[in-house]
Formats: sequence, C-alpha cells, structure tokens
Amino acid sequence: MSSITLKLSSLVIRTLSKPIANQIKAQAREHERFRRICVSFAQAVHRIDMRLRLGLLQNTAALEKQAAREAAEAQAKKIKLQTPTVKTEAQTKAEELLKAKEKASGGATKPPPIPRIRPLSEGKAIDMGANFISETFLFLVGGGLIIFESLRSRRKETSRREDVAERLVELEESENAARAALIVLEKEILRLQAQLEKRPVKELKRVLPKEIWDAGEEPEPQPESPTLLTTLSSYLLWPKSGSNNTNNPGPQTPARTPSQRDAGSPSMPQPSK
Repeated sequence: MSSITLKLSSLVIRTLSKPIANQIKAQAREHERFRRICVSFAQAVHRIDMRLRLGLLQNTAALEKQAAREAAEAQAKKIKLQTPTVKTEAQTKAEELLKAKEKASGGATKPPPIPRIRPLSEGKAIDMGANFISETFLFLVGGGLIIFESLRSRRKETSRREDVAERLVELEESENAARAALIVLEKEILRLQAQLEKRPVKELKRVLPKEIWDAGEEPEPQPESPTLLTTLSSYLLWPKSGSNNTNNPGPQTPARTPSQRDAGSPSMPQPSK
C-alpha cells in the first residue's frame, strides 16, 4: 500500500512541476530582472556550446581560409578608400620593407585563429534561458524523486535483512532447545529400558545421531584446586569443631523424682483381709 501511495505522490509532483515550469517561462519573458538573468545565462550557455562544437568539429583549413578571405576583403576596402597620390622615395622604401616583413612572417607557422562566435538575439536568448531553467527544474524534481525512492528501498532492504537475521537467531535457539529436550527424553527412555531389561545403559542402542549427543553434552565442571588460604582455614577450624563435640556429648535424660517413679511403676496387688 505504501509503495502505491509513493508512486501516486511522485506522479502528482511530476504533473504539478510542468505548470510550474511554464510559469517560470512566462516570468522570464515578463519580468525585467529575470529576463536579464535569462539572457546572460543563455548567452553563456550558447558560447560554451559553440566552443565545444568547434573544438570537436574544428577544421583548421576552413578557418584559415575564412580568416584570409576576411583579411583580403578588409585590404580591398582600405585600398578603395585611399585616393591615388604620387609616392615619394621614402614611401616606396617603406612599402618595400613592409612587404619583405610580411613575406618573412608569412613563412612562419601561425596559430589557428580563434573563431568568432556571434551572440544570440534577445528573443532567442530569452526563450533558450527560460527553456533551460524550466528543464533544469523538471530534472531536479525527477532526480529528487528517484533519489528518495532509492533511499527508501535501501532502508526497507536493511530492515528486512535485520528481520531475517533476528529470525535466524530465534530458529537457532529453538533448534538448540529442541535438541536438548530430545537428549533428555532419550536418556529417560534408555534408563527405563535398562531397568526393564536389566542391562547397562551403555549397551543399549541410541536413536539420536552422535552429532546431537556431542552438541548436547555439557562439559563437566572440574573441582577447584584448594588454595593455601582454604587449607589453612580447614586446619584451624578442625580441632575446634572436635572439642565442641566432646564438650557437648548430646541430650541427656533428666532424673525422675520418687513420685514420678511410683506413678510410672506398676501397682502392687494389695493382700486380701
């Protein structure tokens, strides 16, 4: 019954968590502070997601081509904006030095350029943040219910094991008591059979197996060895008890008075006149 109640309560909680998640979405769109939090959170999640994707599916050649294309476009725009003028000797020398430096630096290996991640629009960021927060709420509710059910089942399993252990102890105690009773009963039967057949008990056949007799036999208590104190006390008390016996020989019969002797003696016959 308790398991059914728990399942129904978990189903009710999961059902109620869905409208709560929808309410979170609505508050994210309407509340200004909550909306800013959702936008910043969604932008951070978007950046992490794109970095992971680019790290897993990164193509260095494509990125280098894209960077070179962007640099060429920027250079073409810069040339178009410049007006044609007559270059002096110093300007021509400076351009030659610049080209030589570019050629020298072009031979060296360049690190792959860092990709530029475009941020999401405000509407997409709000939707993404609200969805993420609502899904996180649903996940926490479901995970909490699963953890609660697992802890409850583990506690139930522990209590069941304790009950089984107690039951095993009770069964062992009852088995030992039954064995002791059977041994006592067989001893009594063997004694009566020995009296009827006039045979010693050792010659009679036992019914119970030897294992039960060995388990039921209790070790005989060994007499304690006399200590020095008990030996000295016995030597000191022995003559005192003998002297008491000599001084008190026992109860004596009191002497009878003459009247008692006359009353106790048989009456003599009187002579006839």
